[in-house]
Amino acid sequence: MNGRRRNTPSRVFPLLLLAAAVAGCATTAMTAQWKDPGYRGTLAGGRVLVLCQARDDTLRRVCEDQWATRLAAHGVTGIPSYALPGFPPGGAANPEEMALASRDNGANAVASTQLTLSDYAVVNPGPQVGFGLGGGSGGGYRGGGFGVGGIGLSFPVGGATTTRSLASSTALVDPASGAVIWSGSATTSATGDMTAQVDALTQVTIEALQKAGLIR
Repeated sequence: MNGRRRNTPSRVFPLLLLAAAVAGCATTAMTAQWKDPGYRGTLAGGRVLVLCQARDDTLRRVCEDQWATRLAAHGVTGIPSYALPGFPPGGAANPEEMALASRDNGANAVASTQLTLSDYAVVNPGPQVGFGLGGGSGGGYRGGGFGVGGIGLSFPVGGATTTRSLASSTALVDPASGAVIWSGSATTSATGDMTAQVDALTQVTIEALQKAGLIR
């Protein structure tokens, strides 16, 4: 009698449910947002200086490019700060530097985004090797094991890896006065593709600006 364990429907179905539940948690959403109730303007047809601060310059450039692309789809010209000569490295500009860059480039607003690692993480266990033992079964190199008593054993091969998700915090600022027009925070799902995470965070933030009436 063959002592190998089979993946019966009763065993596989709960695993499918678990996978579906995990996938359902993998979403991108705004977690908080605020708008100046006295602000009646709009960014339509205007120019926006885009600043992103991230853990490395590649993510900063990806973020600013995606902001510029998505703003253009709404009739707004986005100006990536990394493309401006003499702009502070890493996008870490103070209010005076932002106001000066905005004035020199005809921007009527500044979109400043900080990208950070969120508290949400997914642990991916390493691959496992397992075998079942039962009823005095035995095998050679094809059987992979032997045993008695119906015991299932498994052990990991390699270590687990942890994937962190990104979070964003964005402020839309009037460069002339330094007043915050709108601010919002967003989180996304944990994946190994940081570019995709930045894209998702940018998209959901732009959609929030549209719902707030700041872009069309």
